[in-house]
Amino acid sequence: MPPKRKIPSLGLERRVRARKEEKWEPEPDSEAESSGSEVSEEGVDGRESDEEDGSAPSDDESQSGSESGSDDDDDAPPKIDLSSVSFGALARAQASLPPSDRKSKKSRPQDSKETDNPQQALREARKKESQSKPQPPPKRSSKHAPQEQTSKRQVSRRREILPDLRRKARDPRFDPLVGKLDEAKAKKAYAFLDEYRDSEMADLRAQIKKTKNPVAKEDLKRQLMSMESKKKARVRKEEEERLLQEHRQQEKELVAQGKTPFYLKKSEQKKQLLTKRFEGMSKGQVDRAIERKRKKVAGQEKKELDFLQRRDRR
Repeated sequence: MPPKRKIPSLGLERRVRARKEEKWEPEPDSEAESSGSEVSEEGVDGRESDEEDGSAPSDDESQSGSESGSDDDDDAPPKIDLSSVSFGALARAQASLPPSDRKSKKSRPQDSKETDNPQQALREARKKESQSKPQPPPKRSSKHAPQEQTSKRQVSRRREILPDLRRKARDPRFDPLVGKLDEAKAKKAYAFLDEYRDSEMADLRAQIKKTKNPVAKEDLKRQLMSMESKKKARVRKEEEERLLQEHRQQEKELVAQGKTPFYLKKSEQKKQLLTKRFEGMSKGQVDRAIERKRKKVAGQEKKELDFLQRRDRR
């Protein structure tokens, strides 16, 4: 097939961008001159045609014709051939137009671009939404309305389903607003309670001897054992505090002499407590205490061994 021929361009598709002049105003004299010249040219052409025809009008007809021509010129706008106007004149005329028309013309291609590229418009809309301030969470209609929580957060295991509306009793002696408890002063103030406990323990021993019902007897023995264990714990705690006070007093004296202080560890405290406890015991009491301790440790080891054997069988 023969190759297709390209039509030569006539130069009509070429676009010329006019340069804008700053603060240009059209000159009325130049427009009037241009319009007058066009009219004069038309008049000259008409006269020449009349002379060629050979029919010359009279003076009255010429006057009436001039009057009618002036009326027609006033009524009809002057005809301008745009092909003869230069690009510079067109640019100056466009610059003289009001700015509102120019803005509307400029905004049209932008709108067309937005419609042509919807993805870009969507991105700009999302960007505006992200830049806007986040709205605060909606509030409840009233303070008695149920509070809504997100389902994505795990509910705590310790929660109060139904609040306890009962009035709680409050002891001002143990209120944190009163201040820190001074145990030494409290012991001195409530030292008479130890005498009451000793008397209660004596009464329980007497009741155990008198009662013949085995169920009631076991209940009384359980109460007596609980009170005795609490008393032993109090005595042990007092011994520990006394030991620490003595050690601190000795360290204060040594620090006053210029020596570095020495702080007791928990293991060292236990050793000193055992030695002091055994010092006040006889030989038989010491042997019995050691035997009880041995049996206690053996029982703990036996429990641990049984647990390990059961785990291995599984």
